[in-house]
Amino acid sequence: MPVKLNGSTSGSVTIDAPAVAGTNTLTLPAVTDTLVGLAATQTLTGKTLTSPTITGAVLSAGTTTVAPLDFTSGTNLTTALAGAIEYDGTVLYATPTASQRGVIMAEQIILLQSAYTLTSQTAAQKLFNAPTNGQVTLTAGTYEFECAYSLSAMSATSGSFGFALGGTATFTQFYSTNAYKNTIISNAGGSPCTTYNIAANTNISGLNTSTSGIANISGIINVSASGTVIPQVSLSVAAAAIVGIGSYFRIRPIGSTTVTSVGNWS
Repeated sequence: MPVKLNGSTSGSVTIDAPAVAGTNTLTLPAVTDTLVGLAATQTLTGKTLTSPTITGAVLSAGTTTVAPLDFTSGTNLTTALAGAIEYDGTVLYATPTASQRGVIMAEQIILLQSAYTLTSQTAAQKLFNAPTNGQVTLTAGTYEFECAYSLSAMSATSGSFGFALGGTATFTQFYSTNAYKNTIISNAGGSPCTTYNIAANTNISGLNTSTSGIANISGIINVSASGTVIPQVSLSVAAAAIVGIGSYFRIRPIGSTTVTSVGNWS
C-alpha cells in the first residue's frame, strides 16, 4: 500500500524490501531534498531523477540490455557547473572546475594484433582487416583522429605510399602526416616527409626504392551525413605490402558539425 509523509520542513520514511518480488514505486519529494543511504545491496533502476542529491548509492551491474548508467540527450547548462556531467546527444562533457566544461573522450579504436597483407594494387585500400571491413560507422559531428602504421614488403621499384579516408559518410577532412619510406630498423634510406592535407587520397612519403615505411597521422574529420569511414593506404607501385602489428587508428567525437570551441575560451 502507498505510504505518504507530509511535513513542513523535513521528514523521513524507511521502506523495507518486500518479502517477495514485486513492483514498488518510490516518489521523491522536492528537488532540494536528499535521498540518503542506499545500501550496496539495493538498486535504483529505471527511474527518472530531476536534480535530487543521491548520497552513497551503488549502481547496479549492467546487463546485455541495460546499462548501469544512461544519460538522456538534453541541453547543456548555460553556465558550466563544477562537477557536472552533461550529454547533448553528440558528446559527453565534464566540468572539473567552474566554467571549464570539457569533452569526455570516448574513443573508437582499431588495432592490428596480426600482420595484414595488402592486395597488390595502386588504388587506395583498407588499412585494417580485423574486424573484417576495417571501417567505423559515424554519425554527424566533428571528430579528432590519430593513425600510425608500418609497411614492409613494398616494391623495390622507386615509389611512395599514401593515406586516405574512404567510406560512405559525407565528410571533410584536415590532417597532417609525418612519414618515412626507409628501412624501419636502421632508419636509413629516407628522410622524413611532412605534409598537410585536405584531399581524400594523398602520397605522404618520400619517393625511393626502400621496401619499408612508417607513418604518423593526426587530424580532424567533419561528418555532415552519417555513414562509414575507412582508414586506407595507397601504393604508387603495386605490391603485396604488409601492414605491421601494432598499427592503429583511433577516433573520438569533439562536438557538433559546427563546433568551434569547448571550454572556457574567450
